[in-house]
Amino acid sequence: MDSAVRYSNGTKQSVELILSFMNKTVSSISRNANVIHALSGASYLGAEEEENSRTVVNSLIYNLVSVHEYIRKIEIIGNRENGAYFSTVFDDVEGRIGERNAEIEAMLKNCYKDAAEAYYFLCVNDKVISFVVPIFQPQSGYRIGFLVIDINRSYLEEIVATTTGGADEKVLIVTAENETVLSYPYTANLSEIIEQYPQLLDMNQTRINGKIFGKESIIVSDSISYSNWRIVRMIDTAKINTSMNQLGQIGLFALLFFLIVSFLASYRLSIYFTTPIIELNRKIKQFEKGDMDTRIEITRTDELGQLSNSFNKMVVKLDSLLKTAIEQEQKKSEMEFQLLQSQINPHFLYNTLDSIRWLAVIQNVENIGHMTTSLIQLLKYSISHKGRVVTLEEEINMIKNYITIQKYRYGDIFEVVYDIEDEAWECCVLNLILQPLVENAIYHGMESKEEGGLIRIEAHVRNGVLLEISVIDNGAGMDEKEWKSGAGKDKKMHTGIGLKNVEERIKLYFGEPYGLRIRSVSGKGTEMTIVLPKKYREQV
Repeated sequence: MDSAVRYSNGTKQSVELILSFMNKTVSSISRNANVIHALSGASYLGAEEEENSRTVVNSLIYNLVSVHEYIRKIEIIGNRENGAYFSTVFDDVEGRIGERNAEIEAMLKNCYKDAAEAYYFLCVNDKVISFVVPIFQPQSGYRIGFLVIDINRSYLEEIVATTTGGADEKVLIVTAENETVLSYPYTANLSEIIEQYPQLLDMNQTRINGKIFGKESIIVSDSISYSNWRIVRMIDTAKINTSMNQLGQIGLFALLFFLIVSFLASYRLSIYFTTPIIELNRKIKQFEKGDMDTRIEITRTDELGQLSNSFNKMVVKLDSLLKTAIEQEQKKSEMEFQLLQSQINPHFLYNTLDSIRWLAVIQNVENIGHMTTSLIQLLKYSISHKGRVVTLEEEINMIKNYITIQKYRYGDIFEVVYDIEDEAWECCVLNLILQPLVENAIYHGMESKEEGGLIRIEAHVRNGVLLEISVIDNGAGMDEKEWKSGAGKDKKMHTGIGLKNVEERIKLYFGEPYGLRIRSVSGKGTEMTIVLPKKYREQV
């Protein structure tokens, strides 16, 4: 029923649009100054003015007919026997204008009269629907003629046909007096419908269920503005049910099709997304078993592709870190082995050295006893603290023993000065880390001197976080090539632990930011600085 109303409203609005336009058109023409002047019999200033006035009127009505295809003819008829007459169709009414006026007046008796101020008559004929407007002289109010505009009924029939839902629908437009204006289908006689259901002529919109030609139908009616017409639309209920059944079948088929497509699409999407996840899980399990060569082939650029790429990068990174850790452990083991190789059986060595010391005391050779004591302390420190972290104070005491021994060899050609901050004494360092630096200062710096040699051992805390230990000499110095070659793995210093090993031990224990800095100028001396993090024993 709602569908019938919507279709009916579409037809109604199309018809009302035409009637509304005709209402405005006849009103404007009937009040046109040139039309009124021509019909009133007023004189013109000359033949040219009269001709121009007639040309204007003719142009007005001819333009309307040419623009609007539903207008069949326009007439303007004067009230006087010999008055003016205008027409868009050749129609010889010269000499019978009075008769034409009489015909129009007779026709108007059966026409609908609009109640508007500039009223018009709406007349229904066999082929045309006529708008008839009396034209009055504005000053006197006397009727001076008629305006007649004929509309093709066939045009309205086309409107009804194009706004009808289908062959199962019937449309009837009737006047308030039950006079048929038009019907669809054209061959159907629908006039009995109004007699059967007279309530359809009510001015309000009407909806009923009834029988049309013995078939259950939905019937709706509504009024058409600018007229006394009613539009009645009838739809066969059986046809609606059939259409609904067909629609239901189509809907069911569409639903099944949609479900199948959805299932296939879901399956494909599932495969598309789960396959790389399964492959990633498989590769992770291989990686857990220690397969560092496992990689995922990347064939997509979405999030899963990015995840696979991240997995590959992670495996490469972990493999690199593992290899680095293994190399570091190997280096540690190698260094410890080198330290072990440099050691002699401690009990045998201690007993032998102690015997030498007592022999020197008995023989009153104090310098040999003093030197032997320093050597014993040095060896005890080296053996008992191998591979361990010690305080700077312990390391400095070991260096003092080492220097005592070297002083017996070199005599007084050099002096050692200590400049240690109070805060630095308890800081932790690696054992035997200063001995290669001091040894380098003696052998490379002091060996060529006869006197005046100076070795400074300094320790300072920088910025509260760094411990810097420097060994500075005023010896012969050396260029970069010399000290680098002296620190190589294959060319060791006299202790067997080169400067390169010192650097590597620092980085292995404390990290890459720390290490050994060397500045040396040939002929002026050498400065070697160890940079370590400031840590105390409880922090290591």
